[in-house]
Amino acid sequence: MTTDPQLPVDKFCWQPNVKLALLVAFLLPSLIVLGFWQLSRADEKRAIVAHFDRNQQSKPALVGDLSGTADMQYRLAWLRGELDPKRRIFLDNRVRHNRPGYEVLEVLTLEDSGVRVLVNRGWVAAPLDRNKLSTVVSVSGSAQFRGFLYRNLPGSFILDDGVTVPDDWPVRLGWISVERASAVFQQLFYDYQLRLDRDSPGALETGWPTVAVQPEKHTAYAVQWFTMAAVLVVMAVSAMSNLTSWLAAFLQRVQNER
Repeated sequence: MTTDPQLPVDKFCWQPNVKLALLVAFLLPSLIVLGFWQLSRADEKRAIVAHFDRNQQSKPALVGDLSGTADMQYRLAWLRGELDPKRRIFLDNRVRHNRPGYEVLEVLTLEDSGVRVLVNRGWVAAPLDRNKLSTVVSVSGSAQFRGFLYRNLPGSFILDDGVTVPDDWPVRLGWISVERASAVFQQLFYDYQLRLDRDSPGALETGWPTVAVQPEKHTAYAVQWFTMAAVLVVMAVSAMSNLTSWLAAFLQRVQNER
């Protein structure tokens, strides 16, 4: 707020400050861009949630439904086959209940078709000794595995673990996708992995959030950025003018005229 006593209070006057104006010119567009970016993120999350709800309402996919080109993301699936416990992946840095752990993945070979599907059995807590992997009970024989199909979303987090083709099994990896599984196992896989339901054979601790941050939270963040932009403008105008004293004088005149 300006303190120049020569500025009149009966009319609005500017007292520009070049440094302050340059600071506002830099910060204001940044705040506005961040606000609109959060709104775009909210739209993306709404689209993901709508996609999930839409495909979850479809009837469970069976082995015969895997041969088409239809969108199978989040589609429920009932697949019969046998898991391979000898080649097991421990997906690192998966935290639940404030505890470090792993997600356990194995190869499911479907009966009749022989198609291979990467199966995420769920989460297990990690031992205190980093040199040891968690103990997991294997699934023996053929069974019907139930869950939903999933493909990694664009922009998924990737932790470089330096592994190409493992020399020994089981193996600890920082990230996994169907494409990477084909390279790790040296075999072709179905385009989607299967994330097990909690009542499926072989299920560990399951349950995955559809989105990490809900659309409403992104909208709230956008409101915060836009509010900060508005406050910045008001503070800058007050600092480079007699806005505060002019408003005070104006309100006093209104009160006196009553």
